[in-house]
Amino acid sequence: MDDIRIQIVNFKTKRYLLECLASVAEDLKSFSDKYSVAILDNASGDDLSDLSSQFPQLKIEIHQTEKNLGFGAGHNLLAKQGEAQWLLLLNPDMRFIQPETIRRLICCARDSQADVVGPRLQTEQGTTQWWDHGELHGLRAWVALNSGNSFWQERKELTSVAWVSGAVFLISKDKFDWLGGFDEQFFLYKEEEELCWRFRATGGKVVYDPTITVFHHGGVVAKKSECIEKSVAYFLEEHFKNRRSYPLLKILNRMMH
Repeated sequence: MDDIRIQIVNFKTKRYLLECLASVAEDLKSFSDKYSVAILDNASGDDLSDLSSQFPQLKIEIHQTEKNLGFGAGHNLLAKQGEAQWLLLLNPDMRFIQPETIRRLICCARDSQADVVGPRLQTEQGTTQWWDHGELHGLRAWVALNSGNSFWQERKELTSVAWVSGAVFLISKDKFDWLGGFDEQFFLYKEEEELCWRFRATGGKVVYDPTITVFHHGGVVAKKSECIEKSVAYFLEEHFKNRRSYPLLKILNRMMH
């Protein structure tokens, strides 16, 4: 069994994927534990047959689908193909920019006794991507969470959060399997938020560590506007719209944010 299984779902993003894998290979040079790297080509038409020769040290598994399954279903498929203590889900448009990032993410999980960990995501301008986590504590966060939304603020230190971005998402594989993986009704966006919502409902701990920084382009697979409306509608229908307090909290959230 691997200590960590690194998974990437590709859809017409090979140009970014090459940069991503180069940074993964560099980061793993000092990694002494056992790992595997699995890539799913989500019926994108990209030719990934040369990846194994370009990155022989990674011993990449390449899987293909006949149709685009989306983000969550794609990672569910990859997770079923191997066994590991940890899963590290990566978007193809991310790049490690600090040494030993993978080792530090695992150490963060162990030290904080969390089963889900996410790092700070950095933009091309060097700023923090405001969607890299959702706040858990405070009035504004409480109102947002209980109306099916999210509240973000800049953080400098490790903190428990409601969710972390799926762009770089470390999770215990036992917990991932126990939860049944991602809800495949989500095609793209909010699936990691919903998974963390279910995980926290069972007493699970999600942490965000902004001392670990990863570069992320963001939005290269599809425009957020093309998928987010359907994802939000499904999330609300499944978990919030039957709550009596939902209409009032929705109004309060709009006023506060």
